[in-house]
Amino acid sequence: MKNLLLVFLSIALLSSGSAYAADAKFVKSTPADGGVSATPPSAFVLEFSQAVQLHQIFIKGDDGKSKPVGKLPSKEAATVTIPAPPLTAGHYVLEWSVFADRSRVLSGRIRFTISGEAVAAQSSTQ
Repeated sequence: MKNLLLVFLSIALLSSGSAYAADAKFVKSTPADGGVSATPPSAFVLEFSQAVQLHQIFIKGDDGKSKPVGKLPSKEAATVTIPAPPLTAGHYVLEWSVFADRSRVLSGRIRFTISGEAVAAQSSTQ
């Protein structure tokens, strides 16, 4: 009887561990967290370990106001690309949330800076 109980416990532990291992995880973004760019991004790209459904995405600038970013894709995907709004030099926080595994919400923040140096260099050469 004890052996049977050990077998059931082992199966339960292994199956719950493998189900947890299948959870979607955030992999990387463009722009990268903490990144500095001379020019604004044309799009935001979020990469996950498996397909997710984008729930919401907001951008907050130096003014501290949070604004929704564009139209959200309707299909699940492991790589989500969202066109970026026009941005000027400054510090930004991109806040996102996705539905992972159809029931769990995964969220995060990406901080990036647009230095505006390329724009300043172009203006000084003209």
